[in-house]
Amino acid sequence: MNNLLRHILKPVFYLMLFILASAPVNSEDNAMVIQDKKHFSEVFDEERHYRVFLPSGYETDLDRRYPVIYFFHGYGGRYNGPAEGESSRSAESRYYDEFNGNVERCGPDPLDNIADYVKTHEVIVVKWDGYVNTQYPRPYDIGPVKDDLHFVDYFPELVAYIDATYRTIATREGRATSGLSMGGFMSMFVASKSPHLISSASFFNPSAGFIIGPKALQVYTPFKEMGRSYIGLPIRQHIGMKDFLRQHNLEIDIAFKGLELFYESWQYGVNYFNGFHTVVNVEGQFDFHLKHFRQPPSKPPMWYHIDVYPNFELWGYRFESNRDVSGFTIIDEACEAGLKITTRQWLPDGPSIPDSVIRVTTDALYQANTSYQISRLNLANLRVQTENVTSDETGKIHFQVNSSGSDIGIHRPDASGFVSVADYRLDTDFPRAWQEVRLTLILFNKGGVAVDSIHVELMSQDEEIEVLDNAATIERIEPGNIHQQTSFRIRCRATHLDRGRLKVMLKYANREDRFLLEVPFYSANMDLTEFEIGDGRTFNQDNGEQLTFGNGNSDGIADPGEWIAVLTRSDRIDDEAWYGLKLYTSDPYVDSQKERAVWSLRPDWSGTARQASEVYIRPDCPVGHEITFQGVYDFQKHGNLQRDRQGAHSFIHETKRVHVRIVVGQQR
Repeated sequence: MNNLLRHILKPVFYLMLFILASAPVNSEDNAMVIQDKKHFSEVFDEERHYRVFLPSGYETDLDRRYPVIYFFHGYGGRYNGPAEGESSRSAESRYYDEFNGNVERCGPDPLDNIADYVKTHEVIVVKWDGYVNTQYPRPYDIGPVKDDLHFVDYFPELVAYIDATYRTIATREGRATSGLSMGGFMSMFVASKSPHLISSASFFNPSAGFIIGPKALQVYTPFKEMGRSYIGLPIRQHIGMKDFLRQHNLEIDIAFKGLELFYESWQYGVNYFNGFHTVVNVEGQFDFHLKHFRQPPSKPPMWYHIDVYPNFELWGYRFESNRDVSGFTIIDEACEAGLKITTRQWLPDGPSIPDSVIRVTTDALYQANTSYQISRLNLANLRVQTENVTSDETGKIHFQVNSSGSDIGIHRPDASGFVSVADYRLDTDFPRAWQEVRLTLILFNKGGVAVDSIHVELMSQDEEIEVLDNAATIERIEPGNIHQQTSFRIRCRATHLDRGRLKVMLKYANREDRFLLEVPFYSANMDLTEFEIGDGRTFNQDNGEQLTFGNGNSDGIADPGEWIAVLTRSDRIDDEAWYGLKLYTSDPYVDSQKERAVWSLRPDWSGTARQASEVYIRPDCPVGHEITFQGVYDFQKHGNLQRDRQGAHSFIHETKRVHVRIVVGQQR
């Protein structure tokens, strides 16, 4: 076969592979094979176990290659299920299939499991082992991190081993992740870290948040705030009507649907295992993956990412930081023309990480050994700097930014203009429901030449947000300049909404780009009059712990030079716990850059946590000065009831939004 013919037939060959991989089979001659194996992990420096499901015909059709779904078990699980005769700790009965020899554990439909799916479909399923010796039955060394075992680092190693050991389609287009509960969280985590390695991800009733990251820098991570990491990656979630995680999963559902992700969800009720917490409708979930094996997504033209680790790699880029503070590095609108880099000490609205540097190595997108100009907009002070850099011999560019936030343009001196939405400003510090708010865009031309006739359109991603002025035209933005004269009026129509999601479309010079914005809203329902000041004092929490809030002389008075927290009781008569408030203020005597967060785990087995603010009162604050805060807190509405016995209504948490007024230096 000559080279030209091989070049023509190669795409057809791979297309046929994907079609064959997705087709159901009904073979009685060749049985599906389940094997329990182990391999040595360089990441963990030990042998790790896994279970592999090989489809019918794998042992005989030696020319066929198969896509792989990596499945992650939940709390109390293992790669091979619980020991024989041991009940599942995590209600995962339906994924512990008949291979374990106990059909009764399979729930009302014993055929709804991984083994039966692989019997009738051309796909390999690999179940890794989240076992951590010092923490079992808690897997994955998360929430909190104790041993510094990072399964997101192990995943690429496992993928490489499986690809080398089995006849897989050893590309991004042939891989997917899925998981239940804590394993659903890990599927979200792995997918956010490695979108360049997989073509889709799914979650069965996932845990919604955990403390993750390096042991010394671990941080609470709510995945409803991580949606931008999935732009361009198909994802799917299963939600049980009576699942104890239902409220958290619905919050993820709402957040993801507001970001125009390639996302879908499926909700099940009493017709599926009573709507409780387990793996159901394996066929629907795995068919979703097979569809995207047939129609794999391409790399997004602009990609986004949020990472808890100081150093990480994806899409050919490498980011390295010297930070020694817990938090997040956020990458927005990354493409050949540049990217935006910001940091947060917590999500979604923490202050930036102070005094650190992020070193960036781009993908090999540029001409080798060629001069380029970097245009850098400092987001803290809106100052623009330019510098000349030379790409290396592979076509990569190296530069660094500080952690306060930068919008970066990379271009040849005569390259076309490229306008980004670098940031925005509001005409009020605390927009409320039904208030008309003016939003002013900060546009940055980080390209090489001027841009003319820019059509700007603002659209709402939330039905509760009205855009009163939806379009404008800007005559011209010179290269390296910012434009902040174009404003739009918006209005929120719901008091419960904490953030409104908006999309900006920029059209000019035969191109069209979208940029995502989130606008906070603070609609207090009442004045909070019964509360306590935490200035080094300890309070009972509803999870049975005692936590210390604030830092001061512990007299319960908000004094200058102290970090203080505000705590209150719930509406439940029998509740002896104190709930810390997330606080917001524009008062000049509160140093916003010194704000700290205290996290208290909710007692609902979800892994999620409440955030309380510790705010710093400046030493020069006059005694008698009144500070007004907007405050938010939540508490369990029904208290602690047995999981999966009472249903999802037992695990509802109620949110309160209040005004709080504190007089500095005076007893309440």
